[in-house]
Amino acid sequence: MEHEPVEPAPRPPDYVMDLMARAAAMNEQDPCLHGRLLELPPAGELMVTGDLHGNLSNFRRITRIADLGHHPQRHILLQELLHAMYADTPDRSYQLLEEAAIYKTVYPGQVHFLLGNHDIAELYGLEIMKQGRSVLSVFNTALQEAYQFNADVIRKAYNRFLRSLPWAAVTAHGVLLCHSLPDGKYVHLFDRALFTRASREADIGRDSPAFRMAWGRDIARPTSAAFAERMEVDLILCGHHPCQRGYTTPNPHLVVIDSKDAHGAYALLPLDRKLTQQDVVSRIKFLNF
Repeated sequence: MEHEPVEPAPRPPDYVMDLMARAAAMNEQDPCLHGRLLELPPAGELMVTGDLHGNLSNFRRITRIADLGHHPQRHILLQELLHAMYADTPDRSYQLLEEAAIYKTVYPGQVHFLLGNHDIAELYGLEIMKQGRSVLSVFNTALQEAYQFNADVIRKAYNRFLRSLPWAAVTAHGVLLCHSLPDGKYVHLFDRALFTRASREADIGRDSPAFRMAWGRDIARPTSAAFAERMEVDLILCGHHPCQRGYTTPNPHLVVIDSKDAHGAYALLPLDRKLTQQDVVSRIKFLNF
C-alpha cells in the first residue's frame, strides 16, 4: 500500500529567527559586496541559476551539482526563491527560503543571491496574481499553517533576510547578472556607481531603481544594449522571464535562465575570461535531464 509523502515538520521558530539573521548578516558582510553590487572574483567558476519559486527538488539538484564543498573556487547565484507559481501546487517556498539560508551559512563566501520582484512584493505587500490566485495570500496561508501563532515573527525574520539581498552581480570580464532589466525609459538613470554607492538601507520600494530593475519586462534589443553600456558590460544574464525550454536569448546582449520547472536550467561559467553569448549558451545544462 502506497502512502502519501509526510510533510516535514516546521523548524523551531527560535532556530529560524537566528538562521535568517545570521544568513542576512553574511549577505551584508559578503567580501564580494560593494554597496548593493556583488563584484565576483576574476578566477574560479560561477553557477548561474534562474527563478526557483519554491521548487525544492530543483534547488536540491542545484546544490548537488554545485558541490561547493569540493570546489572552493566555485560560486553560485540564486534568485526568486519565494511563491509557488501553479494553482495545483501548495506553496512551500518558505522551506526553500530556509534551506537557501542554511546553504549561505555553510558556504558564506560562495553562495550569493539576487533581489527579485517577488522579494520586493513580499516586503511591501505588493499583489501578484498567478493563475487567478494571489501568491501573497497563498504564501501567507502556508506560513500560518506551518508556524501558527509564530507566523508574524517568522515573517519578520524572512524580511530581514530579503532586505539583505544584493541588487546585481558583475564579473571581472564583463557579464552583468540581475533579476531583470529596467524599462527602456529608465535606463539612463542607471550606472554602476548607483549600485556601488547604495547602502544596505537603500530604498527598494516602488519607483526606486531596484524596484524598476527587478520588475522590468523590457528585454528588447535596444534596451538590453543600452543597459549593458550603462553598466559597463558586454553581456547580461537574468531571470524573471519564463522560458519554456529553460533558457532563451531574446537578443544578442541577453541570456535569460529559468530554473523552476521540469525544464529548469543552469549555466556553469568560468570567471577568468570574457564570454560571448554563445559561450554562455554552450555551457547551459538542464537540471532534470
